[in-house]
Amino acid sequence: MPRTSRRAVSAGILVLTTLSSLAFGQADLTLKDVLKRNILASGGAEKLAQVTGLSFRTGGTRTVVSAAGELKAVSGRGPVMTEAILVRDGKVRRNSFGTVTEVTGPQQVIHETLAGLYAGVFSLLKFEGRLELAGLKTYGPEKLYDLTMTSGGLKVDFFVRAEDFFLKRLLFQGRTPEGDAYEVNTDFAPFEDEQGYLMPLSWFSSQVGTRGNLAEVTEVEFNPPLDKDFFKSIEVNIGKTEAAPGELKGNVLDFNASRFGLMITTNWTKKDFERAAFRPLDKLVFHVEGLEAELDYYSESAEIPGPDVLSKGARFLGPAPRGGATYVIQFIAVDTAPLVAKLKPLAPISVKKK
Repeated sequence: MPRTSRRAVSAGILVLTTLSSLAFGQADLTLKDVLKRNILASGGAEKLAQVTGLSFRTGGTRTVVSAAGELKAVSGRGPVMTEAILVRDGKVRRNSFGTVTEVTGPQQVIHETLAGLYAGVFSLLKFEGRLELAGLKTYGPEKLYDLTMTSGGLKVDFFVRAEDFFLKRLLFQGRTPEGDAYEVNTDFAPFEDEQGYLMPLSWFSSQVGTRGNLAEVTEVEFNPPLDKDFFKSIEVNIGKTEAAPGELKGNVLDFNASRFGLMITTNWTKKDFERAAFRPLDKLVFHVEGLEAELDYYSESAEIPGPDVLSKGARFLGPAPRGGATYVIQFIAVDTAPLVAKLKPLAPISVKKK
């Protein structure tokens, strides 16, 4: 066989061997090897060091993270911000509709882990020194390296694709403070180029016992300009409420109009209704931008009539259909076009006992 042919055959065998080793995984790789290749796949430590911050939106939530692992996630629509989560100084705090609480247990671990993951642009750069290699695992046609750690009583597994060393799956397992089994799994889409960096632009998360959630990434910004106190504040913007016996004033947080009716989410909570001293089945007069409508008041979901009654036409104020901190105003099977034209986030509204 001519020398050139032999070289071609040898080169072909080398390529096939390399592809085979990538496709089927190398069982003899060390933790250092896998971490190095994972970081290199995302551009390398030097390129990732150029990222001082990352901002992106998933649905109604904007998440911002610093290279140091500080994170702020703010949820809302337009000028309305109903919830803010802040990861900083070893603590996780949540401001939900103006009430600030400290997040502990499994949710604290999840928020802190995601802060580190985002800070490393979805590489494992920020977890060096904390991980152990649990081997090469097979999941259907894929082989994944399992890099694991324990944090706050939870077992955290990062599954890295043997084919390209990008993160494929993130798994949290453990128990709640009450002793119940706890498991949250996130599967990441293939990494794509985004402004010169590689990252997933969607992922699917599911918790055992609940429905899953698809997150689609938009409005990505690297090194966004931030105020020096950005990661110190945890403010929300839900307007203000005023309560007096027989009367409530507040603001629109959101609204949804369809051919079936109109639902207006208010910033009123149960405490506001207690101060207003409304009683079940009270008749109220609703005001927004010069328009008014009569409403029935229901203090609990159990008081709201069934669909057979509501479908004949209803106007009422009561708890949100799927729960939540605030109450909603619903118009069902009635003309709401004049009202819809007046609505916008944070528009002033009021109700008064008739």
